[in-house]
This record gives sequence, C-alpha cells and structure tokens, in this order.
Amino acid sequence: MLKFAVCDDQKADLDLVADKIREYYADECEIYKYEDGESLLEDSLTQSFDVLFLDIVMPGMDGMKLAAKVREENQNVKIVFVTNKEELAYMGYLYEAFRFVRKSNLDQELWEAAESLKKYFDSANEYLEFKIPRGGITMAIKEIQYIEAKDHTIILVSNYEERVCGTLKEYESKLCKKGFIRIHKAYLVNLRYIYSIQKDCVKLVGGKELPLSRNRVNETKKKLQEFINSESPVEV
Repeated sequence: MLKFAVCDDQKADLDLVADKIREYYADECEIYKYEDGESLLEDSLTQSFDVLFLDIVMPGMDGMKLAAKVREENQNVKIVFVTNKEELAYMGYLYEAFRFVRKSNLDQELWEAAESLKKYFDSANEYLEFKIPRGGITMAIKEIQYIEAKDHTIILVSNYEERVCGTLKEYESKLCKKGFIRIHKAYLVNLRYIYSIQKDCVKLVGGKELPLSRNRVNETKKKLQEFINSESPVEV
C-alpha cells in the first residue's frame, strides 16, 4: 500500500489531483490531502510518505521550500510538482523532482507520472531467496538494509539480522541493478536506506554508520543521486 500526500492551497485543485491519483491506483494507495505546506511538513516527520504531489505557488511555505525541508529528513521520497508555473520547471532538478506536471495538461502528464511511479515501486517490491543453515527464506528486496561480510560469515540486515549462505560478491551481482551498491569490501548497501554520505562513512536512516572506502566515495554519491532521481528525469 503506497502512501501519497497531495498539497495545494486551492481546494478544487487539491481534490482534482487526489481524485485522479485515486482513479489510477484504485485501492493500492492511501492519499492524504493538505492545503498548506506547514501541515504536510509536520506530518512528514511521523508519516512515511512514498510520494509527494506539491503545488509550487502557495502562501506561507511554497512547494519548493517544502520539498527542500522534506529532503532534509527523507532522501528517498519521490516528489512530483503539480503547478501552473511552467517557467519554474527547470528548477525541479534542484529538488530532485521525479516529475513536473502542468495543470494545463493535467490528465496526460499526471497519468504518465503515475505510470512511471508504479513501474518504479513495482521494481522495488521484488523478492529474493536466501539459503540459510536451517533451510531458506524469501525477503522483499526493499526491506534489506545492507549485507555484511564478517569473519567468513554473510549477515543480512533488515529489521533483524540473519546469517545466510553465499558470498558478498554473489549478492552484489544479483542486487547491483536493484538499488544496491558496494561501499566497502565488507558491505553491500541498499541505496533506499542511505541518509547521507561522509568522506569515510555512510549514514543510514536510523543513524547507523557503515565504513566507506575512499576509492568508492564518488561512485557511491553518483549512484545515490541516480537512484533518487530514478530512471525518470524531470520533464521540461
């Protein structure tokens, strides 16, 4: 179940965008509606939204300021700007926007954005089988935070730890195209959980820090940016 937030100070536009999203996703999503950026920002601290659909021009906190604030806490949320201000489309990249939808062409462009989002989240919902000493387990790829090689043992870390069979190299080959990156000889990390990249470590959502090899810093930054932007650039 995907969790969407729609923010627009014009109630008619707010309801229209929310209704069209609901038409596409039917019962596959929860939609939260906000008429001001401050309320959405407050809820974003306790709600884990998958996508934000933001009007740009709003009184108080506008859509771009809101996007910047949310990005400080959540690097992975997808942002879709929905606005009449077409001349601001070029600024979308500053906020790592997934799409820029013009209200003047809402039906087509919002539908295209919804299709691209669905493809993105469908790919994130894949599963992988792991052999363990007592048999086997199947886990959603998006739930795996990282895989660690430690003392000739491979440890899979999600909301719990599991010792699995195989090598880090084998898992890297399976997961490198599914949102994972090797940051160190002993760590394969899910980009979905990277909060920030320092010169010698990667900080994960939740605060845990993992060592980052010096020769992998630039590649890790590049891959994280590509992942945030997904495969769908802002359309201008």
